Amino acid sequence: MDLTGTPDLHDTIATDAAAAAMPAGDLRRLISAGSNLLVRGEKSATAATVVALSGDLSTPLVMWSAESHAGLPQLRHGTLVLEDVDRLDLTTQRALLTWLDGCGGRVRVISTANADLFDRVMNGDFLDPLYYRLNTIVVDVAPAESCGSPQ
Repeated sequence: MDLTGTPDLHDTIATDAAAAAMPAGDLRRLISAGSNLLVRGEKSATAATVVALSGDLSTPLVMWSAESHAGLPQLRHGTLVLEDVDRLDLTTQRALLTWLDGCGGRVRVISTANADLFDRVMNGDFLDPLYYRLNTIVVDVAPAESCGSPQ
């Protein structure tokens, strides 16, 4: 899969322990390892990144938006893409954490956020255990308009 047209995937990938620049090939290896990803940035850039990575994600691939107000998906394995996870209220966060616990690690989560979730945790607006569950690998993407044209 060619990720050169993806918004700034050569940008920084950070974990809780350290931050390091990582080429797209290394990102593909991390994705194939099955870790949860948190993609941060403007909505159009995070959406483009998820689309570019979708071919490397396990199926079924289910999208769920924090703004949908729909119940959590019926998914027991595969990949759940949580859009706008920074917009979840505390009640929905608790339900999501319980749902993830019930999946027993068989569902991988790719979440997108505009806001810094750690700031929300520090303000009491985001559950600490959910933050660490979703924050396994962080991919920061630049706004789409600041990216060069695809090669």
